[in-house]
Amino acid sequence: MPRKMDAVVAIDWGSTSLKICAGRTKGSQFVIEQIAQTPLPEGAIREGVINEPETVHKALRGLLQSAGVKARSAFLALGGSQTTARPVRLPAMPDEVLRKTIQFEASRYLPSSAEEHLIGYGVLDRTAEHTEILLVAAPRTLTDPAVEIAEKCGLEVELVELQPFASVRAVQAVYQDELPMTYGVVDFGGSHTQISVVRNTVLLLTRYIPIAGETFTAALKGYFHYETEQAQSVKAGLNLAELIEQGSVPQENPPLRLIQPIVDELIREIRRSLNYYQSQYQSGKNSNERIECLYLVGGSVLLKGSADYISHKMGLPVFPLSPFEAMRIDTTRVHPDQLEAGARWATVVGSACATLEISGAWVQPREEVVEEVASAA
Repeated sequence: MPRKMDAVVAIDWGSTSLKICAGRTKGSQFVIEQIAQTPLPEGAIREGVINEPETVHKALRGLLQSAGVKARSAFLALGGSQTTARPVRLPAMPDEVLRKTIQFEASRYLPSSAEEHLIGYGVLDRTAEHTEILLVAAPRTLTDPAVEIAEKCGLEVELVELQPFASVRAVQAVYQDELPMTYGVVDFGGSHTQISVVRNTVLLLTRYIPIAGETFTAALKGYFHYETEQAQSVKAGLNLAELIEQGSVPQENPPLRLIQPIVDELIREIRRSLNYYQSQYQSGKNSNERIECLYLVGGSVLLKGSADYISHKMGLPVFPLSPFEAMRIDTTRVHPDQLEAGARWATVVGSACATLEISGAWVQPREEVVEEVASAA
């Protein structure tokens, strides 16, 4: 990890674009010096896998040059269906033993050998009987090409992390100690949606859902025979809040009628993920596991009315998240258009802000209070 005053550049490797956020810490703030993105050809990166390394290398090199990035330390935020972040309960063991055995233990939960993955972990809980960890892993077929491309651009990779951790960091940067005990973060991106659950500052569950902005674009292209640009323009003009106001399928708006069942299926998958979390963690003696709200990040959040419609269907408060609202992030050099589309930049800004964690966590864990349930008379 670079020193506090060193410049860093974070890179968010998406399916439709590369995003960068470069800056440095100054006192207790992260000062954004450059923030930019460049589009990628369809299929260059799919589900986190870099299929066209030369194309992606050229795009990243051009983006760094055009933005005038001077930082050499790089943070990489990667994602995709092949990545893993899940709680695992192991026999009780000290840290030294855990470090030595993590490769063996991880192999039981990965689709291929542990040697083929970049593996990390964090201890969630310890008792006399068990050690519970959050196992984090990504295939080297996903991480190695990204690292190689960054190094070919003259960068020194200091951190590789999964995108959900960067997104959660952005949420914590904005709300800090005002966050509820348990909440969800929905990264509504281009090729997929990632739903994560955080309890008491710790990410406990993350799930990949293959429905997102590109799904809507493909549906519009297929049904109405639009070109890509036309489909994206039509999508940008839709407002999901109209579905709440009309209370039924909008017959006079065929594009909105077309994507409504797709949005509803996405919401059902989000609900299933939250139900799974609660079935695994919620107990009769403790209500802290109840998910109190959702925060939305990602470019597809900019679809008008998305937060209102998801809130209406889920029965939960839902808040679009702009990392630029964080008090400890200096946005003086951020363009007004980027400020307005803050949710699009949440992951890359959250990744860049990892450097601030050197001076202390964004949010301090709370002391949990167990609520006893009165027995029936």
